[in-house]
Order: sequence, then structure tokens, then C-alpha cells
Amino acid sequence: MEERVLKLDVKRPFGNLFRRKCVLIAAQDSEGHILIGAKPRFYPPTISRLLGGGVDGGESFVQAALRELEEELGVKLEAGSLTPLVLFETSATDEDGNEYYNETVVFGATIGDQAYQPGDDVTHIIRMTPDEVYELGERYEQLPDALWHNGEEGLYAWSDYAKLYGPIHKVTADKIKAARTLEG
Repeated sequence: MEERVLKLDVKRPFGNLFRRKCVLIAAQDSEGHILIGAKPRFYPPTISRLLGGGVDGGESFVQAALRELEEELGVKLEAGSLTPLVLFETSATDEDGNEYYNETVVFGATIGDQAYQPGDDVTHIIRMTPDEVYELGERYEQLPDALWHNGEEGLYAWSDYAKLYGPIHKVTADKIKAARTLEG
């Protein structure tokens, strides 16, 4: 699995910087669309995210990915159906000098023609091509500094959130496109 190191300067930490480990899943349907979770009451307009979340205590990355797929899509997969795509090792420092570290593993998975529906905190599922996922990463990177969110852990800038999730979506899209090129 490829590893990417991100070093971020952020104004204030955002939710996943408080978690040591997270997983994201690029789940593909039978037509090859990547399923993206939308949370309109949470994300700014035009922003959504790969499915996933935090790794619970005692869980492996694989166990967390399988749990998140079941919670957010209602889909059960076996561990062998997950393909590790990339590990993002993120170090962040906020404007007060506090340091944060997070590991996020992105998995690929194919759910085929299994029925799915949004669950947990996802309000609906958006089907995207890899190019559209890449464009989503670019939209993250265009979020203005003035756009803030008051989350569970406090106030943070969406532009700081984008410093992590913009690259994650772009790299994931590139990985999936490269895998398809090798297959076809």
C-alpha cells in the first residue's frame, strides 16, 4: 500500500485530527461509480465525502472499514473484498502550536449490485465517476478561508478540512483510474 505524508498548518483542528486512526472507502457499484456520502446539514454546498469514519478502540483498519460500510450503506462485505489503496499519515499544527497526528487508510471495494441505502449520519448517496471524485477534491481545495463550522470539537475552518480531504479525494480518484487502466 502506498503511503503519503501530509504536513498541514491549520488555524484550528477539525474532527478527524482528534482521531488517531480513520478509514475511508471508495465503494464502487456494479457500474463502476464511486459511492459518496452526502451530509447537506453538515458539509458546505457542493461538498460530500468518501464513506468512512473513525477507527474504534480495538478495531483494525479493515474491521473499521467493514463496519463503516455496513453503517453508512447497509452493505456487508468480507475482509478479502477490501483493497488498501493508500495510507495518509497526517501531521498538523494549529496556530497555537498544538500538534495532531492522524492515519487515514483509504480502501477500494466493489459492492456490485448489492442494494444500498444511506445510513448512520449519511443523508444520501451520490454516485460519481473517478473524474468527478477528482473534481470533488478540487472543490475542497477552493473552499474559502472565511467559511467556518462549529463542530463537536469546536470551531474550525472548512479550508483547513480541505487541506486533508482535497488530496485524499484526488489521490483516490487517480488510484482507481490507474487500476482500471491496468485491468482494461
